[in-house]
Amino acid sequence: GCWRSLHFTVLRDLLQGVLPTMARVTRSRSARLVWYGLGLLAGGSALLGSRSFVPPPGAGATGSPVRAEAAASAAAAVLLVPAEAWAKGGQWGPLEGKVSSLVHPIVMASLFFVTLYSGFLGWQWRQTRLIGAELSDLRKQVPKEDPEAEPSSAVKALKAEISKLDAQRKELIQGGFKDKHYATSSILLGGGIFFTLYGVFNTWFRPEKLFPGPHLFAGAAIVALWALAAALVPYMEKGNEAARNAHIALNVLNLLLFAWQLPTGFEIAQKVVGLDIPLF
Repeated sequence: GCWRSLHFTVLRDLLQGVLPTMARVTRSRSARLVWYGLGLLAGGSALLGSRSFVPPPGAGATGSPVRAEAAASAAAAVLLVPAEAWAKGGQWGPLEGKVSSLVHPIVMASLFFVTLYSGFLGWQWRQTRLIGAELSDLRKQVPKEDPEAEPSSAVKALKAEISKLDAQRKELIQGGFKDKHYATSSILLGGGIFFTLYGVFNTWFRPEKLFPGPHLFAGAAIVALWALAAALVPYMEKGNEAARNAHIALNVLNLLLFAWQLPTGFEIAQKVVGLDIPLF
């Protein structure tokens, strides 16, 4: 009877302490859920009622004509450009301007030189790795020496070659070419894909159509080659020599396409400069 009374007392104390805490937690979570729901409803209402989103080309205006006209006038006043001067009546704003249209050619021309630099870094890292493998093979060829015997001329030449290659490898390691190649290639991959798509959309923003041709197709191939070369990196890190050779071959092809594409891009950039459109 004593033990049963003790158990009852402990259980009662636990329930008195835990139940209010659970109730407070439940009320707190319920309150948060209510506020989250109200926030989502408010955000959805704001998005549905907003006039700041650009409607798709060809879509009719859903708002009041007076309100649409006032918004267009205000935007034109802010940009200090008459709405009639925009390529599509100001529908896309600064994205139709000459500065926005020149972003793609300027950035891509810069990325061509980034490609050359990244290739140089990759080649230097490859040399570092190859010299290390060659050093390992040469050291295995050095015979066990007798401390009292004079080493032969062949052994001396072998040791001299090892010393020379070791100095070259240490110098290459100090250059940090592996990390630099990785960082530069990441910038090239991300920036190249982003600004390629930027150029495609910018072309569409002005005439609302694309122009299939060598420049467009070569650009699409370059993006695909970037992706394929990057996809081989995990296999390269595991020592797959076939993946390394394929990585080099893909990037050489990429560089050739990039160089071939530059003149066509320069011609298009000249046409953009000559367009009668505002800067912004």
